[in-house]
Amino acid sequence: MKSRIAVSLGAALLAAGCVSPSQTARTGVVWPELVVHLHGVQGKAYLVDTRTDAIVAELPTAPGAGLGSTTPDGKLVYVGSEAPTGDSVTVIDLEKKAVAARIRTGARPKHPQVSPDGKWVIVNHWGLDGGKLRVSFIDTATNSVAKNIELEVSRDPGIAGVTSMHNSWSWDSRYAYTVDRVDNHLVAIDTRDWSVQKIKTPSAPHYPVPSPDGKELWLVVEGRDRAENRPGALVFDLTQPGMRVIGRVDMPLANQGVLEGHHGSFTQDGRQFLMLNRGPGSNMTGTEVVAFDSATKKLVARAETKSTGIGHAYNTPDGRHAVITNYGNNVVSIVDAKTLASVKDLQIGKGRMGHVAFTRDGRYAYVSNAGDGNLHKIDMQTLQVVKEIPTGKAAGASQVLNVWTNVFEELPR
Repeated sequence: MKSRIAVSLGAALLAAGCVSPSQTARTGVVWPELVVHLHGVQGKAYLVDTRTDAIVAELPTAPGAGLGSTTPDGKLVYVGSEAPTGDSVTVIDLEKKAVAARIRTGARPKHPQVSPDGKWVIVNHWGLDGGKLRVSFIDTATNSVAKNIELEVSRDPGIAGVTSMHNSWSWDSRYAYTVDRVDNHLVAIDTRDWSVQKIKTPSAPHYPVPSPDGKELWLVVEGRDRAENRPGALVFDLTQPGMRVIGRVDMPLANQGVLEGHHGSFTQDGRQFLMLNRGPGSNMTGTEVVAFDSATKKLVARAETKSTGIGHAYNTPDGRHAVITNYGNNVVSIVDAKTLASVKDLQIGKGRMGHVAFTRDGRYAYVSNAGDGNLHKIDMQTLQVVKEIPTGKAAGASQVLNVWTNVFEELPR
């Protein structure tokens, strides 16, 4: 109850002009002692107590349940089910260590994302419902669908098509951002009146990231070529109506045999934006990570990693480092968050390294391995793997998460 009051107070102060949108996001966020490891192939969620590293619950989710989001009060986790047969979001109660609800939303719910105030969950879908791309909004107070937004699309890409990808929120929880990859649009939805704005993008949109000050939205686009449409990010102005594009940054792609932009994230101090070249699904061997100055939109650092098919740059809680995970090999690259200089490369487990969750003090990182299905614990002081936790014991594991985040490579500030 305390965290919900704090969030509500933050929203009231924001409306009165007393605090910035980014300050609101810091208010009342609870960091659970549990980490949740999602296993999409097995359709399970493993709850691990970070104080003992014991698996305290093994919960049924659904096939393809690989991505989710925690509520800001640290009590619930909402998990999608992107498999061809998936149609529901699973709700996990972290206090009871049990499944609390299953909510039918539509064809292949991809990545539920909870709003900063904890009121809404936006759910995008990989399948079409009635020939339309559905965006659902779950009311967390009732765990029911409060609104479905049906987006017109030009075609049905079928089971192999990637119709959408990830979501995020404005810091005041008014606007939800998602993407239409059938016709290449950024989609902004106003939760006050459910109005929709669609903005055409030059290549497939992947990852919308609000800036920490709430003034901009950086949208990672995958790119089409090395000339006019390289992987990069479009920068939108959120201070004025219309979401005007005020900048664009492109990846250099030096020494890269493949191209496809994947995710992007702001460093914890908000001064730089990190972006990664993964490579396409048929050849995920990209190694380039870059940093752009948030204010000037200029390239300030570039590096190549020993991690291949890189997709995510996870901020450490102290903001000093970024942990680079991938789709290509079993190497995790730890880099300096400001200079991108290599700090340590760790070869871990039997498959590609997917996602990271940190303890609140930043001492330990829990890294998921999609090949062996397990969690691997890194001591962030010694930068050594200190334990393997058998969550799954089979290929197909996905996200590991604990604290609420607006985009899952960043942490509360």
